[in-house]
Amino acid sequence: MADDELTRASRREHALYGELAAVYRGILEALTDERAPVDPARLAAEAARAEAATRALAVLDSVLAPLRRAGRAPAEVLALWQASAALAAEAAVTNRELPSAARARQARIVARSTMLGAGRRALTGYRPTGTGTVAVDRRA
Repeated sequence: MADDELTRASRREHALYGELAAVYRGILEALTDERAPVDPARLAAEAARAEAATRALAVLDSVLAPLRRAGRAPAEVLALWQASAALAAEAAVTNRELPSAARARQARIVARSTMLGAGRRALTGYRPTGTGTVAVDRRA
């Protein structure tokens, strides 16, 4: 592979690792932001972006791995590989945090639902006895 092709492939790899890390950070933020509901469509779209980046990285890895093992590359490429490794490590750490963040969000939703159910039951106790629901015909 010519140096210019190697540089382009290494830049692409760096960009993909940056995108993957950003996607994982976005998913983590969506799961931990209590101010907003979790949007399942957004999570699905972000997961699809992560999968696409991962597939593209696998293709690039099949090309770049043998060259990395050889250890001979221009200085710019070596710097890109080092920067890509740092982004890959960041993405991996964030990815490992996602399941526990999802479980914690789920637990908070269950706790809130339980609390609302208890409140509903408590309010039922305030309803005067002997009164039921009365239908009113508003057409009259």
